[in-house]
Amino acid sequence: MIQIDAIDAPLNRPGLLGPAVGLVRRALALGLLRDRPEVRRLDLELLRGIAREASAEGIGHDAALDLLGGRTPVRLGRAIGRLDEALRSSPLPAREFRQLLEVFDIDQLAGLIGTSAVSLRRYSAGRRAVPDEIAARVHWLAMVASDLAGAYNQIGVRRWFDRPRTGLDGRTPRQVLRGGWQPDDPDVERARLLAAALAGAGGAT
Repeated sequence: MIQIDAIDAPLNRPGLLGPAVGLVRRALALGLLRDRPEVRRLDLELLRGIAREASAEGIGHDAALDLLGGRTPVRLGRAIGRLDEALRSSPLPAREFRQLLEVFDIDQLAGLIGTSAVSLRRYSAGRRAVPDEIAARVHWLAMVASDLAGAYNQIGVRRWFDRPRTGLDGRTPRQVLRGGWQPDDPDVERARLLAAALAGAGGAT
């Protein structure tokens, strides 16, 4: 979906380009770009559209206002960073389920989250409230997928979870995501950092 072949000023500046691309990937992972079949131009209108969608969901309202009104590169950079951080900290499970199901099939996603395919169907269809622990895992996966999208296509993202990693003591990320795992578990955090490193300046924080 993201195939950027044009970058408008001032986002072509080195200090803005990486963070802006990272914000777009994050917005895609949270389902904030559902009205765009593809993204080929990186410009302020794209970022401001993300800001409006995020604000409508109650996320990063102050950062969105700064981004909508920002004129100088310094102010834009700060607003992009604040909005990106707000997106990272704000699960949107209903939107994230839909986006993740474009990468994983229902059984793959249920296994990673630690729930059944039946429950996942009910959560994603809005027929059952999403428990906080499931929402946290879905958000973690969405953010990791957004970082991996900086290096891989959808097939590569799926395969990443099944490859042994030296940083995980030879285990695969899927093996780390066992049972009632939580995003702040030490091994789970190590897996997140491995994915963030692939995203470069736009994703590693």
